[in-house]
Amino acid sequence: MNFNQIEAFLTTIRLGSLSKAADHLYISQSTVSQRLHSIEKEYGIILLNRDRGVKGISLTDEGERFYQIALEYELLHMEAKSMKLRSGNMTITIGAVDSVHNYIFQNLYEKITQEIPNLRLAIRTYQSNEIYSLIEQRKIDIGLSLQERLLRHIHLKKLFGEQLVLIQCKKKGQSEKIIANDTLLPENQLYIYWGIDYQIWQEKHWGSSSNTYIQIDTVKMLQDFIIDSNLWAIVPVSVARSMYEDGLVNVYMLEDPPPDRICYIVEREGGSRYSKRINEILLHSMDEIENIVRPWEG
Repeated sequence: MNFNQIEAFLTTIRLGSLSKAADHLYISQSTVSQRLHSIEKEYGIILLNRDRGVKGISLTDEGERFYQIALEYELLHMEAKSMKLRSGNMTITIGAVDSVHNYIFQNLYEKITQEIPNLRLAIRTYQSNEIYSLIEQRKIDIGLSLQERLLRHIHLKKLFGEQLVLIQCKKKGQSEKIIANDTLLPENQLYIYWGIDYQIWQEKHWGSSSNTYIQIDTVKMLQDFIIDSNLWAIVPVSVARSMYEDGLVNVYMLEDPPPDRICYIVEREGGSRYSKRINEILLHSMDEIENIVRPWEG
């Protein structure tokens, strides 16, 4: 398999026909078809549905899976081509959940790029359970995970702990600071998974998360749902404080509070000097981080 074959395949899918792909690539339609057949022959798969009477291009199940591989191949090819243009620069990829990126580390990323010359910072959003495998596969350099896992050749360090609190749409006349857990209806919960300890606590009070009608995995979706509603959610205090300061929600403590969420920094052993420098900056920025995640005072 080579890039010309991948290019022919992706261009065909993006433009919707062999003829359009041929025109775009300035080659004949038979050449496009030959390149696709070469991929199919090499890997023993069928990429496209070729039933008579069917107009347009559609992928087989194998073609759908190969499409994802082709996209990664294309990206790696583009990265390799751009290496000369980026000579002297180093790219460090940081992966974390969106609430850590957007509510805790946003200003720190700017600080990192200012203090490390020639650093290109790639910020990627993943679920915590993806972080470790991505580190092992060298697809990211530094992970910020809410899960603790002990793996060979992976260095794990607790970065901070953060209180979880209750939020509801801002309404007048609500003066309580502490709410009893058993007064909250599970069907009104916007459920977000904050780790295994949180899930155990959740099930103690409201049963399985399957009892909740709405389950989400980003804070942006949380904000869209909770405004002008009777819904409630348990969120990190950094998120709650930001939404409270924007006048969107009321914030409450719970009689039986959930366990703090713990954020771990995850890296491969023997990381690059750039990764080590980022670690130093984070260590020197702990006062700033601790201020963002300071407990709710009401």
